[in-house]
Amino acid sequence: MPTREELIEHLWREIINPLGDPSRLDTIIANCRRRPDSTFGEVGPAIERALAAGVSAADLCLLYRSATYEAVFGTLYAIGDPGVDDNDVLGLYEDLSSAPNARW
Repeated sequence: MPTREELIEHLWREIINPLGDPSRLDTIIANCRRRPDSTFGEVGPAIERALAAGVSAADLCLLYRSATYEAVFGTLYAIGDPGVDDNDVLGLYEDLSSAPNARW
């Protein structure tokens, strides 16, 4: 189990910072084309529309990275307050995509 500092470093290095790479947008678009009915499958076409409208890939990445930071921050905050019964957080990520609100 990592230390707090190692977890925070991991989140920045593996989850947040890679989203600054514009090639990630191409990957998202390709994945959404392969699986348009998947959770957030409509994001690929939204990225394509934004790029076609003249939004730079760098700006989209900045927005994406910022939203991811906010999501990570909010998740870590929620784990601490209100928390989870008996700290039952192992595998919690697996429940996210199958939750009733996964599609809206």
